[in-house]
Amino acid sequence: MFIENIESLVAALIFAVIFYFGGALRLPERRHHRRLLSFGAGVSVAYVFVHLLPDLETARVVFVRSTSQISLPFRDLSVNLAAMIGFLAFYALENMVVWAKNTAGKSKGAGTAGGPVFWLHIGGLAVSIWLISYLRIRNIDEGTVPLALYTAAMGLHFLAMDYALSREHGKLYERVGRKVLAAASLLGWVIGAVAELPQPGVVVLFGFVAGAVMINSMIMELPREKEGKLGSFLLGGLIYTALILLLR
Repeated sequence: MFIENIESLVAALIFAVIFYFGGALRLPERRHHRRLLSFGAGVSVAYVFVHLLPDLETARVVFVRSTSQISLPFRDLSVNLAAMIGFLAFYALENMVVWAKNTAGKSKGAGTAGGPVFWLHIGGLAVSIWLISYLRIRNIDEGTVPLALYTAAMGLHFLAMDYALSREHGKLYERVGRKVLAAASLLGWVIGAVAELPQPGVVVLFGFVAGAVMINSMIMELPREKEGKLGSFLLGGLIYTALILLLR
């Protein structure tokens, strides 16, 4: 079974390396690193619109078909509701971190003190990363988008996430947080390789993760004022979109 999932293992390892060695992966010149982050943000936005949103519709169809023998309320909306819950949950999590930072009056966030906000923030993101690695094995789209493109999009997403968390939580993230997220990526693959949930459960989890990826892309990746590089952002979005359209 492990041999059959070797490609997804490579993806999980790449994600783990991005978190564990994130600081070393940054370009030495700040302006070049901003260009890379803006390019990655463009790729992530393209991934959401031309891959993730269509996959949500696929997931909805799969859920309706796989639960046809069960009486469920709002069956047609179940996956979309799961996506909304994921979106709102991670939006609330981010706002809680901002509130704690403002309350504490510290420029590097409440997480630098090692408080519960830091652990809740890292724990929530670890769950989403764990699920992303798990769902890469228990996939519903039958590989309509090559794994390499998926890995590139999520890798750039995680690179921007790592950068944002390092700025938000400082040394505590560098010492502990990045190791937790790297471990979550690998653990997700291990659980995915040995345990299989019923298809309706997998589809609902996919919806939840889709919502989480959408909001995290907006919060952590869209270039902030004076930080973003519009040309790199547009280039990333256009290149990824073109590749998806060509391969479909």
